[in-house]
Amino acid sequence: MPRSKRRSRMLGSGPRPKVMPDITPIVNVALVLLIVFMVIMPMVREGITVETPRADNSEQLAENAEQLVVLSIKEDGSLYVNLNLMERHQLKQGLALAYRGQEGSPIIIKGAKNLPYSQILELMEVCQSVGAPSVDLMAKKNR
Repeated sequence: MPRSKRRSRMLGSGPRPKVMPDITPIVNVALVLLIVFMVIMPMVREGITVETPRADNSEQLAENAEQLVVLSIKEDGSLYVNLNLMERHQLKQGLALAYRGQEGSPIIIKGAKNLPYSQILELMEVCQSVGAPSVDLMAKKNR
């Protein structure tokens, strides 16, 4: 027998085993990301924490309420459009930017329960000036 055939038998001329990549680290990273998003998403949906007044006849927000513009005002007077802190002098521009593309839908005002009525009226006027047809006031439902 020639030497080359003998060598090929010794080097393993039979079927080679397929090398499979180890996917365990990829699966671990995917599961960690899934858990992180499951923990973070309820906090993002909640938005800015404001102690809103209670009402007997409040309605549940619609399913598409996550796309609506929420104007929040805390007891200290700090203003938020969705989750972005706004100064009073830039409120109209920031609100108009957030409201772009949602013409016809209401703006939700989430105001602290101890705010003077005049501050809520000022916010309603700003909402009207950016073109909102109506304003919804957020409240917690009495039990």
